Amino acid sequence: MNTSGLEAQVRAFVEDLLKKGPIFLVDFSVRGSMGSHAVDVFVESDDTLGVNQIAELSREIGFILDTEDIMPGTYTLNVSTPGADRPLRKIRQYRKHLGRNLRVHYRKREDAYTEVCGKLLSVEEASIEIHHEKGTVKIPLADIEWAKVPLPW
Repeated sequence: MNTSGLEAQVRAFVEDLLKKGPIFLVDFSVRGSMGSHAVDVFVESDDTLGVNQIAELSREIGFILDTEDIMPGTYTLNVSTPGADRPLRKIRQYRKHLGRNLRVHYRKREDAYTEVCGKLLSVEEASIEIHHEKGTVKIPLADIEWAKVPLPW
């Protein structure tokens, strides 16, 4: 099985495992080749997400991969939160950061991009609203190239 087919199959199992809880899938990849694959699972939660919850989720995913014999040969499983260096991808992540500062790089006109840093005021299905030093701007989610929570230092 090629890596993209394998990735789709593993992603389906992980999404099914997470579909009823507060933990949700942010990003996912399968890399490497047969016998030396690495499965990277990045999760976030609507609630606080602790090390014990991530460890339990890792055990559950590993159990599924092993018992369903999905991964050919040996593999390495990495389950973690996205971390500060990864951009926000899901609307649920934006909602979790309401009231915090965001740095957003977005399309302002056809091929012109701009960046704004300010407080996340609201999150709607199709847009976010940021208050910055020059006022407030509403940004369609479809126009966002990336958005990150800036580190305080």
